[in-house]
Amino acid sequence: MELRVDHLLDAEKATAGRLPGRVGLPVILTLRRARDGGSFDGSEAARVALLQRLAGQGFRYVDIEEDLQAPALDAHIRESGARIVRSLHDYSGVPPGLSRRFSALARRTDEIPKAAVTPTTCAQLAELLNVFHGLGDSERVLLGMGEIGFPTRVLAPRLGSTWCYASPTARAVAPGQVTPVTLEDVYRFRDITRSTSVYGVVGNPVMHSRSPMIHNRGFTALGLDAVYLPFQAPDLDGFWKVADLLRIKGLSVTVPHKQAVLSRAVRGDAEVRAVGACNTLLRPEGRGSWSGMNTDSEGFLAPLRSMFGGAVPTGLGATVIGAGGAARSVVAALSGAGARVLVLNRTIENARTLAEVFAARSGGIDAEGLESARGFSDLIVQTTSVGMSPHEDADPAPELKLSGREIVYELVYAPESTCFVRRALEAGCRVVYGRKMLIAQAMRQFLLFTGREYPPSVAENLERGFD
Repeated sequence: MELRVDHLLDAEKATAGRLPGRVGLPVILTLRRARDGGSFDGSEAARVALLQRLAGQGFRYVDIEEDLQAPALDAHIRESGARIVRSLHDYSGVPPGLSRRFSALARRTDEIPKAAVTPTTCAQLAELLNVFHGLGDSERVLLGMGEIGFPTRVLAPRLGSTWCYASPTARAVAPGQVTPVTLEDVYRFRDITRSTSVYGVVGNPVMHSRSPMIHNRGFTALGLDAVYLPFQAPDLDGFWKVADLLRIKGLSVTVPHKQAVLSRAVRGDAEVRAVGACNTLLRPEGRGSWSGMNTDSEGFLAPLRSMFGGAVPTGLGATVIGAGGAARSVVAALSGAGARVLVLNRTIENARTLAEVFAARSGGIDAEGLESARGFSDLIVQTTSVGMSPHEDADPAPELKLSGREIVYELVYAPESTCFVRRALEAGCRVVYGRKMLIAQAMRQFLLFTGREYPPSVAENLERGFD
């Protein structure tokens, strides 16, 4: 346990030394000043005095910053039997020369060096991961804060960090912290070892993804030494370096990278070539070139086939909203099933480009396009990211009228009840939720990743909802 004394009230600080004797756990004493991301706003002399008073009261570790020069405090901590965690923090990026600075942090062999930095690109995350190489088995804590740095928290046991940080409530004290329950129940943290295989989903945004829950539950049920986690990737070039350093074996690909990854996937299967988009990357040895596949089309059709009793009716009129990578898979699937397809997009040229590939119709989300949709209204498919954070209250086509006879298929699954879905339900439409497609395509990915069928009992539980 870490006790952040800087977050306590003044009256509570006076009794903070009682905690170690009550919890039955090793406790880290931390009194972080504001410039290092903490809440202590007193003088440095007052902070050192409080640390010195508390340090001898049963704490196992005392966290102090790399630039704090307080020899008497250092000596007092050691005399109390506690160990010093010598730390540096950077909330704006990854500082130059991090490897050198980290190696020089510990002033004695009994100190534990700790660095918490904030990669803002995948290239910076790769820099951080490079620091782990050459550190051997020495005790250390090294992590990336924020969404891009999140993998270093989950993979702490694999990377060799002595511990990682979590927050017992939703109010994290550092960017990127999740709850201990999330680390254990979603990411299998206690089962991760140096040999654990790494899989994940790459996208931007991606931290909302439910895919880690789906895949990790499957790994647990089958007893596989593997973990699946989100990779927030604004820059793909930097991400490939991360993938090589972690020897990632398989990836799900989501917006906006489903087409961009094709330059890296040197061997695309027939589905990828037909669709022109890739949602699955695989390299079983965790090195070398990637193979690209697409499970989106089949995953998209599975709920419709179930709804129609086995096959999508030939001649079904379908309007697809959006023209990105997900839309390509949807249009390919519907065209292949014999449906009549209209693609609507705010940028009409993008809709036209996609529609021409599959001999579909196209238009904008304007009066003319919405009028055309009346002839393609058996099925309405919403493929854009509108409805996801931070656009939960937005509607991708607010002027599109729904009569109640349409089937509305929403690909956004978090949140499940989007503005578009609520409007469809109010109109009396039948709704297919994005969760259905997510699970169907993920089960196909799981087979590609592991060579094993997804456990049916786990799939049944997922069908009931993600909570």
